[in-house]
Order: sequence, then C-alpha cells, then structure tokens
Amino acid sequence: MTKIKLIFGFLVTLYASIPRSRAADTISANQILRYNQTIISPQETFELGFFSPPNSTNHYVGIWYKKISTGTVVWIANRNTPLTNTSGELTLTLQGVLLLRDATTGNVVWSSANSSTTSVRNPIGQLLDTGNFIIYEGDDTNQENPIWQSFDSLTDTLLPGMKAGWDLVTRMERRYTSRKSNDDPASGEFSAGVDIRGYPQLILTEGREIKFREGPWNGIRFTGAPNLRPNPIYNFTFVLNDKEIYYQYNLLSSSVFSRVVLQPNGRIERLLWIDSKQEWILYLTPENDHCDQYMVCGPYASCNINKSPVCECLKGFEPTSPEQWTVGDWSQGCQRTVPLDCGNGEGFNKYSNLKLPDTQGSWYNLKMTLVECEKMCKSNCSCTAYTNTNISGSGGGCLLWFGDLIDIRTFADAGDTLYIRMPPSELDSVENSKRSSARSRVRFIVPVAFVALIMLLTICLFCRYNRAKQQQQATYSNKFRHDPENESGDEDLELPVFGLSTILTATNNFSANNKLGEGGFGPVYKVFYHSIPSM
Repeated sequence: MTKIKLIFGFLVTLYASIPRSRAADTISANQILRYNQTIISPQETFELGFFSPPNSTNHYVGIWYKKISTGTVVWIANRNTPLTNTSGELTLTLQGVLLLRDATTGNVVWSSANSSTTSVRNPIGQLLDTGNFIIYEGDDTNQENPIWQSFDSLTDTLLPGMKAGWDLVTRMERRYTSRKSNDDPASGEFSAGVDIRGYPQLILTEGREIKFREGPWNGIRFTGAPNLRPNPIYNFTFVLNDKEIYYQYNLLSSSVFSRVVLQPNGRIERLLWIDSKQEWILYLTPENDHCDQYMVCGPYASCNINKSPVCECLKGFEPTSPEQWTVGDWSQGCQRTVPLDCGNGEGFNKYSNLKLPDTQGSWYNLKMTLVECEKMCKSNCSCTAYTNTNISGSGGGCLLWFGDLIDIRTFADAGDTLYIRMPPSELDSVENSKRSSARSRVRFIVPVAFVALIMLLTICLFCRYNRAKQQQQATYSNKFRHDPENESGDEDLELPVFGLSTILTATNNFSANNKLGEGGFGPVYKVFYHSIPSM
C-alpha cells in the first residue's frame, strides 16, 4: 500500500512538472492543420479550425468566438465548397497561400488569394484577437499590409474593424452575404455593401434587386439611418477618398462584444453579447418599418410612417395615376404639376427632414460650396435636385441628381435638406403658405409700429417744448444777472437785483409823475421795461 502511494505521488509530481502548452496563434509554411486541431488568438478571443453546423453532415474551416458564445461562427473559408468528411487538411504554402485539401482525394477544396505583388520568403499565418486571420512575411514587423487577410473575404458577419466597401486600387469589393439557412452557411440571396454607381451609398440587395437603401453618408451618418448616432457601445466612420470607399465601426471597450449579421431572411441585425444572460440580444436594426422598403412610394413621392396613407406627393407634384393612388397602389409615384421647360425663371424649392433620394447616376464634388452647387445644377437642364454632401460643421460639398428622384422618406426630425428644381409658377405656389403667414405678421406689426411711432413723436415734441421754455427762462434770467452794477450780488438768487443808477433811470429820478402811491415798505413807482438799460 505504501509503495502504491509513493508511485501515485511520483506520477502526480511528474505530471505537474510537465510544462503545459496552449494552442498556438500562428501557422508556418507547410504546417498542416487537421480536424480537431485549432489555432487560438493570443487572448483566446477567437479560434480557427474545422466545424460542422447543426443538422448538417458537411464540414468547414471557420473562425468562431472562443471565450464568449462558444461556437458562434463569424467567418467561413469554404462556405460554398464544403467537405463531406473529416479528412480535411489546411496548409500554408511557401507562396503565402492557404490551401484546404480533401486528404482522401488530394483535391483542393478552397484556397486564399495572394494579393501581394512581392515574392514571399517566410510566410506566417496568424489569428488576431480581432478575429482577423492574416498571412504576412515573417521578416516584416509591420502587419498593416498583410499578404492576405480574412477581413477582405466577408461572409455573413461584419466584425469591428472590418471594412464594408471598395479598394479602388485593386478594385476589390468587400460585401457581406447572408447564409442560405442557419444549417447551410452557403451564400444566400441577400447581400449588403457600398454601391458606387454615383455618390456612394449603403444598400441591401436580394439577388440583383435593391431591397433596402441606407442612403449616402452626410458627414454624420447615413441619411436613411436616423438611429445611427453616437453611443457608448461603438463608433463608426465612412471613408471616401481616391483609394478606398468603406464603412467601418469599432467597439469603445474591450469588454463589450458586438457584431453585425445579415440573417438568412435578409434582415441586418446588430447584436450585443449580454454576459449575465449568456446570450446575444438585438441592439439595433436599420429596417424598422414599411417606409424602409425600397421605393415604396415611387418617384417624387415621400413615405411618412406617421401619416395614413404613408405615401404623399412632394409639394409641386401630383399622382401619376390618381386612380391607382386612391386604392393604395403608389408604384407609379408622382409627376410634376407643371413641367419644366429649362426657362430662366426656374429655381429650387427647399424640402427638409428627408432621406435623400437614390444616388445611382448622381454626380458629386466634395470641395464645392452650396452656392456653387446651385449654380452648377441651374446651368444644367438635366439636373433635377442638389444638396450638400457634408452637413457637419459649416457644411460643404455638392451632390447633383439627374432624372427622377426615388426612394424618399420623411422623418419627424434629423432628416436632410434637398433642393428640387421647380418651374416659376410652382415656386410661388409652394411659398404661398409662407407668404400668407408673412402678410399676417405684417398686418399685425404695421399698426403697432405706427402707434408706437406716434407716441414717440409726441414724447419728442413735448421734450423739445420743455427744453425751449427752459432755455427762454434761462436767457431772461441771465440778462438781469449780468447787470454791471450787480456783479457783486448773489448770482444764486432767483429775483433780479438792480443798482441805484438803473433805478434812477427807470423812475426818472424818482419823479412824482411816476409815483403810484405808498405802502408799508415805502413809495411805489411805475417803470417802463424799455427804460431799463441793457434790457
């Protein structure tokens, strides 16, 4: 018994002394990854290996979450070419290409593309904690420009840091595509990406048909996504230059997990991981109501979910088919009440709080001002509308439409402004309500202003009269105060003081002819105003 205990203790000590190794995060050239073998990112956030979906006998190479939501696949290499057995082998070649072979037949099931223009000497494949699997030159410490990366081959999930859009240098498009079903990860009918047939805009397509349009970027958000606002979960950006056009988002905290998924039913969902519940919850979806469907109301009509019916013609337009319009068939949209003739009197009416029309076939310039934009549109008879490309700050840029304006909706607020070309008569009719309101204000303001003016003039005249009277009294007082014989008198007295010579002159030397009588203070004489010197 004692010997058994000693042997058991020795084995335990020996096992404890063996260094434990964790799965590597890299794969080297000619190294083979087989079934039940995986590559794990440095912080064990993601894992790469072989998997089989529920209710399926097919096998795939994919990347999934490791720590949270174990088994939630975010990327699949061979989604359209599955393995039918577990004999698959994943190899990195000396040329820096990933190859997936069926070991039983030797056939290549899937391979990555080497986008590098330089020769490869020591390729290394690595799984990052972002979920991106990159292949890079082993001697190159800068991994910003890898030979190949899984982030360039999107499946049905848009992870933080992924770019949905275009590389204009290589003409590579990055779109994410739905699965056929939850059990079949093959490419489905729905696809989301950036449409660059005009001013770039985010669209969701079913086959070749547009199902939903998130609209162009306006410097703050996409015009058809008013709910895309700054938040504590993630930030977002849209890059548009001569090399790249793409949308991207990044999480603000490493403890938060969020992903965008294009579901098999064509619904785009932003999901958020709730650790306390151990489940993904729906955080946001860009499609919320009937007005989000593409071109519900037809040309020159706007969809307003707060009205019934939801479709209405823009001001200056009328239903193309009144009969169909009244029965709820808005597919033909609206037409101009008065056609354009490219006359000199044509101008533009302002429409606010809109989702901007479909930008296919549009033209844009990111450096022009709004005034220059209006002039350019007015000089081209084919131009039907214009607006800014950037509403942030003081605004800027120019976006022109040619032809019909389609897929417009009205928001309660946070919408964009559009300037639509109109004939002279419709410029007046659209402004009638504003002018009527202005006339009402004038009818109220003018009488009030007139009464106020009369009162002001009355006050001014009264003040002027008082000032003149005071000046007259002051002049009269000063004439007496400046008598030469009265210079020694008190200038502060209100009554004038006269010298003896002045009194003698005024009374004709106290002549009896001037005497009027006597009182308690002595004799009283009459004098004449003109007889007083200096008066």
